[in-house]
Amino acid sequence: MRFDHDSSDPPSPLAVIRGFLGTALLLTTLALVVLFFSTGHVDKQLGLTVGLLWLVWGVASDLVGRVFQPLLGFLGGQLLGGADSGPPLNIDLTRETAMLEQLMANPPSVPHREIMAGIRLAEIYRMHQGDRAKSDALLARLRAKYPEARELRHDFVDS
Repeated sequence: MRFDHDSSDPPSPLAVIRGFLGTALLLTTLALVVLFFSTGHVDKQLGLTVGLLWLVWGVASDLVGRVFQPLLGFLGGQLLGGADSGPPLNIDLTRETAMLEQLMANPPSVPHREIMAGIRLAEIYRMHQGDRAKSDALLARLRAKYPEARELRHDFVDS
C-alpha cells in the first residue's frame, strides 16, 4: 500500500487497459442481464461477447502478472543494473533495525517516510528490545519535528 502516492502521477498503461476492459466487461454484462430480464432469453452474440471479455480479462491478468511483469522486471534489472535477479531478500529484525536506524540518521526527503520509519523503529525498540524509554524518546523527537503529523498523535501502549 502506498501512502505517499502523488495524485498528479498518471496511471500506468496497464491500469488504463484494465480500466477500459473492466468497464467494457461491466457494461456488456449489465446489458446482457437487462436484456435477459426484459425479453426472457439470452442474446447469443452478447453472451459470447461477455464470455470473451471474461476470458480476455482472466488470461490477460494471468499473463501480465505471472509472465510479463517478472520478465520485464528481470530484463530491466539486467539492462539498468541494480536489481537483484535472485529471490527476494529476507530481512530479519536485526537487519531491519539497522536499516531503519540508518534511514533515521539520513532522513528521506518525504516526511511521511521518515515518520513511518520512525514509528516502526519505535515499535521495534518497545516490543522486541523492551526499551520503552528509547521508543518514547524517538517518538518525542518525531512529534517535535512534525507536530502536525496525524500518525504521531496516538500514544502507543504495549500489547
